[in-house]
Amino acid sequence: MNSRTKFFALIIFMFGALVSNAAPLKVAVVSDATAGIYKLIYKTSEAGKVKVSIYNVGRELIFTETLLNVESFIRPYNFSNLSQGEYTIVVEDKNGKTEEKVNYFFKKVTSTVEVSKIANEANKYLLSVENKETDLIDVKILDGADNILHQQSMTVNGKFSVIYNLTKVKGEVTFQVTGSNGQTKTIKY
Repeated sequence: MNSRTKFFALIIFMFGALVSNAAPLKVAVVSDATAGIYKLIYKTSEAGKVKVSIYNVGRELIFTETLLNVESFIRPYNFSNLSQGEYTIVVEDKNGKTEEKVNYFFKKVTSTVEVSKIANEANKYLLSVENKETDLIDVKILDGADNILHQQSMTVNGKFSVIYNLTKVKGEVTFQVTGSNGQTKTIKY
């Protein structure tokens, strides 16, 4: 072996020794698909600086944060305001970099929605929602000029009903009920 080869062999040997003595980096991502929350679990044997970055499929940086003097943590990351698709969560510390890919897709739940005027009651309405899985329902009540009189978001799992008392509202009312699948049911009275 010539001296140049010996030098590179020594460098490779020393690098291998450093890597083998490094604290093991353990990273896991756990999904709660119904809420759009991904929990990042990080554990190593030595406290230090940890950088967490989230990239979209085009490798554009969506979010980044740096945590100081941490040995382990569990942190939730909320994807509910992001577009559907593939994302990469990158965790970097003094021992290296780990990448975890997540596929964020909205859970499509179909809810049956009915709005009916209550008989023999002036301007009282019954909203009924039924589904087989948990769904996020957005309810808007508009007046005849399309002004929002009431807006409410609710989580429905199974059957749910509520009575709206609109006796102080004069004229036409419109209910717009939207589920997590993006479908809107509009009912005018």
